[in-house]
Amino acid sequence: MKLNILFRRAVEIGIEADPRGRKRIEKMLRKQQEKWKKLDVKEQEKELFDEERTWNPFPDSRIIAGTGEEEVRSLFVGIDVETQEVLLADRLREKGMRIDALMIHHPEGRALADLEKIMPLQVDMLAAYGVPVNHSEAHLRPRMDRVWRAIHSDNLFRTERAAELLGFPAFNTHTITDNLVYRFMEEHICKKEYDTLDEIVSAINDIPEYKVFAKKGNPTTIVHGTGGARPGRIAATEFTGGTNGPEELLKEQSLAGIGTILTMHATEKTLDAAKEHHVNMVQCSHMASDTIGMNLLLDKLMKMDKRLTTIDASGFIRVKRR
Repeated sequence: MKLNILFRRAVEIGIEADPRGRKRIEKMLRKQQEKWKKLDVKEQEKELFDEERTWNPFPDSRIIAGTGEEEVRSLFVGIDVETQEVLLADRLREKGMRIDALMIHHPEGRALADLEKIMPLQVDMLAAYGVPVNHSEAHLRPRMDRVWRAIHSDNLFRTERAAELLGFPAFNTHTITDNLVYRFMEEHICKKEYDTLDEIVSAINDIPEYKVFAKKGNPTTIVHGTGGARPGRIAATEFTGGTNGPEELLKEQSLAGIGTILTMHATEKTLDAAKEHHVNMVQCSHMASDTIGMNLLLDKLMKMDKRLTTIDASGFIRVKRR
């Protein structure tokens, strides 16, 4: 299978799981297509316009190295792939392993430069729980600006260039796979009833990826609340949307009736807000969570091409599901 076909299928899979819904995404893409058509071919604005936005609604997920025409059968898969992992892949290739492309979860290159552009997804996700969109947007915009300023000064293209120099096609699947694990947690944890937070933790640690990382010393844990506390309404609202939203959204979720939030990473400011507004927080292993998303995507891609294989690296552990 060619890389561009594989990646476009990954985008479709991400859309199917997206909290915004297909209709809203299609409307967003049409607006980008119309904007592209209206730009003057001679204008700098058209030269700098990201044409991929006309069909890919995930700015933090894209092919960052290669033409897309490469035939792909063996994927080097990692949660974080930076220059050291690219060198590892090259060393493994020297030892005889077939590696056709690097499949990366966390964004690199242009995918990282555009990270804040995916954050409005959080508005639609929270709206499904009853948080007014005008409240979410008002709180989210300053946070998006801070994220953009923090990223803008970074050296964003090291991994991309290392992959190019060593001849590896590479692609990111950040929000694509975050959407998949968000849906997975909503279905397998949030929609079920539990008497205590301890029961939630136990149920999460029964999931294969979480069990593996718990054994490695990286378990799911309660970061605010007590094991015997009643959870109330459970939501996995910090599993997708680019990066953590602003702390002010904890209050909005509390007012909307959410009693327990599942998260992949809780900052100290987030915990302070959770304590102030009496929201329980369960921190799930970040690497295990990202691994679930990657596994769910690979399961679907391997239905397209049963010859696809993986080399597991950088925090990723392959777990197959039917």
